[in-house]
Amino acid sequence: MKIYAKALSVLLLSGLSATGLHAQAPAPPVKDLGEPAPALTVGKWLKGGEVDGLKKGKVYVVEFWATWCLPCIAGMPHLSAVAHEFKDVTVIGCSILERKTTDLATIEKFVAGKRDTMDYHVAVDDGSKMADNWLKAYGERGIPFAFIVDKQNRIAWAGHPMNLDKILPQVVSGKWNVEKAAADRKDMQRLSKIDGNEVVTTLNKYMGRPGNPVGALARIDSFLKVEPGLKYYPKMGHFTFVALAKTNEAKALPFAKTWFEANNDAPSYATVTDAVNYLEHPSPEMYAFAAYCYQAQIDRYPWSMDLKVTYKAMADLYKKGGDEKKAAEFAKKSDAAPAGRPAH
Repeated sequence: MKIYAKALSVLLLSGLSATGLHAQAPAPPVKDLGEPAPALTVGKWLKGGEVDGLKKGKVYVVEFWATWCLPCIAGMPHLSAVAHEFKDVTVIGCSILERKTTDLATIEKFVAGKRDTMDYHVAVDDGSKMADNWLKAYGERGIPFAFIVDKQNRIAWAGHPMNLDKILPQVVSGKWNVEKAAADRKDMQRLSKIDGNEVVTTLNKYMGRPGNPVGALARIDSFLKVEPGLKYYPKMGHFTFVALAKTNEAKALPFAKTWFEANNDAPSYATVTDAVNYLEHPSPEMYAFAAYCYQAQIDRYPWSMDLKVTYKAMADLYKKGGDEKKAAEFAKKSDAAPAGRPAH
């Protein structure tokens, strides 16, 4: 006992708990839209010239990317188009969260190789300052991700860069309501937690073959009576489509289209292409829609698709749906396509 008491006193004096763990300070609160923009603490400007701080009276887009991030790379031409369209807006792309093996020279070579597809100001993080003070401070972890800084030097908006076209004109014209956007974002973050946790754990038990789709729809209705805003959230939409596809295909297809539109930055096409494989009697329309979802993935995420395999899957879907002409067309595409995913 004396030995234990002495050891415990050493732990306490050294700032450790009896379990051997350092006492941890509570995490700082997540920042809100409308707060002053953080400083630009970049390590080096790589393209487009140095941006000497964020000045009041100007609008800025600050976007985050990495050399390993294929969706970031795919979105670079779009960000260049935004920079060309909005001449009075300063567009900045900052490399963050790079792998430990990726040095500055590698990033510089990457940026130089992009030429006109990266036609805006480009910088690299100073350690992790930009990642910490911007992305993580606002409760985000994934990239690509963008912020808009308004003329009052406030964070006016934060989200996927593909949505800049809808928001930026409102910020530039002064018509953007930052207070409403902040309230909407807080509610979105609240609902996202419910969608990713309670919705998944509750509705998973109704899935499977054949599962209990009627029970799932009843449970979904009870969720939506309390939180109607959840209807088109990613996980809720997934379970709703699968349950409808098993019980009422006429409702499943229009639901999926609306759900995709509500999640335009990352529509879950795979929900449809996966579900069609375990439906008992899909209609020709369902087979055709699943093939459309494969094509949509090719169009949006070409770097992630094995074209030979995907075209073969599309040919099989069209054949099952009775469209022999389309089946033959995509079988030929599969034969002609190279094996594996595209090189980058």
